[in-house]
Amino acid sequence: MLTSAQITQYQTEGFLIFPQFLSAKKLGKYLPILEHIVDEGRTLTEPKPHWSLEVTEDRQPVAGQVHKVQGVCVVEPRLLDLAREEPLLGSITSLLGRNLDVFGTKFFPKLPPSGTSVGWHQDNYYFGTNQEKIVSCAIYMQDTDRANGCLRVIPKSHQSQNIRQHQPMTNGQSQHTKVDETKSIDVEVPAGTAIIFSPNLLHGTYKNCSPRSRYSVIWHYIPNDFSLTRFPKSGEGDRHAISRF
Repeated sequence: MLTSAQITQYQTEGFLIFPQFLSAKKLGKYLPILEHIVDEGRTLTEPKPHWSLEVTEDRQPVAGQVHKVQGVCVVEPRLLDLAREEPLLGSITSLLGRNLDVFGTKFFPKLPPSGTSVGWHQDNYYFGTNQEKIVSCAIYMQDTDRANGCLRVIPKSHQSQNIRQHQPMTNGQSQHTKVDETKSIDVEVPAGTAIIFSPNLLHGTYKNCSPRSRYSVIWHYIPNDFSLTRFPKSGEGDRHAISRF
């Protein structure tokens, strides 16, 4: 459970960081699952359902270089156990209540040398709402810093609940919006760190310019009775029941 100070910090800044959320033992449980996904991706020469590849400047797929696995918990349901790990789940219940689903599950391996950046965006732009009834979560399975593509955020940018216009990025991988980057901070964290943040918070990532990968899994917690057009209820597509009381 979150303390009152942590709840206030989340509401004010728009995010919270949980260093050492996963122990070395827990990392050892989940990393082989992700390695298996990366190995499967190395066999791909073109995208397929759930799987997208990195692309060249003329938007041609790069064989074997996975950009993202969208619906990673559909591809590999064992990762749902990670979404139920404590103390993360208890922290989410402090914000959203106890009957929870997760949706929009993703795996970004950020493989060198072509792990592309993710432009500045707000998650709620994709969900068609400005409601704070969603908590986004990123779990870093490897050390992350600016060189290998760490998270960037603009603290307090969620407070207006204003959803900005987003435009396609030139690499065709996602949408982005313009921001004042002088207000941004880099979130460099060790492996095993979890970060939760408002779906209205402006955030993005750097490109991987290092020889290292940067594995992260991302999803969004939501009360089970809150319906979204794209993710209406658990059991349909990439929306999954996590806790029921």
